[in-house]
Amino acid sequence: MIVKISDEFVLEAANYSKLSRAHTSDYHDFHEGGLNAKQKKMFEGKIGEKGIKQFFIDNKIIFEEDRSSHTDADEYDFIISKDDKKYFVDVKTRTKKFHTRTLEMVKQFHSKKIDIYISVFLMRDNSNFQIKILGWCNKKDIIKINRIENNGYLDNYVLYDKELKDINQLINYL
Repeated sequence: MIVKISDEFVLEAANYSKLSRAHTSDYHDFHEGGLNAKQKKMFEGKIGEKGIKQFFIDNKIIFEEDRSSHTDADEYDFIISKDDKKYFVDVKTRTKKFHTRTLEMVKQFHSKKIDIYISVFLMRDNSNFQIKILGWCNKKDIIKINRIENNGYLDNYVLYDKELKDINQLINYL
């Protein structure tokens, strides 16, 4: 499923990444260094989140967006409520075609209260941004598969695309 991201949401992501770049952690940053690189990676991640925000709006899914300060690490990207239960959502944004796995750091997996992970691929045509929603999984899926890999930058739980659920299953559930 392809989602076009509005100019307003692109601007939100750009503003946030500019503000937060000096506060972005080096803890799991395995990319080239410097503030500009941090800002670029933050922007790409935020654009992925804004694409899911657009997806939620388009599908009339009621959500609450993370409102933590740009100086703090976020605990989630969205909260979705259903039947008096809150589901914490984290968006995983990929930017390269060779990115074929959904990763979650083992340490974060056990310390954050995320229930649902949504994987997206960021696509850009000039100043137009879109995401392709690759699929989703929940915490139980990650525990069941229980695959941990370390490719030189900490232990990560790993799910491959074929192990992700179709986004329409999430729509139907919600």
